[in-house]
Amino acid sequence: MKRSKVVILLLALLLLGSNLWWAARLLDAGISYAQQGDSLKNTTEALQQALAVIRVVVASDASRKAVLAAAESAAHEPGSFVKEGYVWVGSLGLRFSEDGRLEDAAPAWSPFP
Repeated sequence: MKRSKVVILLLALLLLGSNLWWAARLLDAGISYAQQGDSLKNTTEALQQALAVIRVVVASDASRKAVLAAAESAAHEPGSFVKEGYVWVGSLGLRFSEDGRLEDAAPAWSPFP
């Protein structure tokens, strides 16, 4: 009788441990899935903005104002700010030369850690 109680207790603890392990794996998968969705959203926005800017720059000798308007029209959230020499609009940072021409573009996230 005593031996069966020990075996049942051991099996119950093993079941509880395996259920906790599966719950932790499920939580980790949910967090990873949410982060993947955010990354996809940011990448899609940056791509849409880059394509909008490319269309404006290629079509004519684009001014700073025209490039910023194109980037802002493709952004999910309106507004821009200047940081470290770049004008950040949505997920895209744009750097302009002294004469107002587009010089560089950078994503808000870096593919390399």
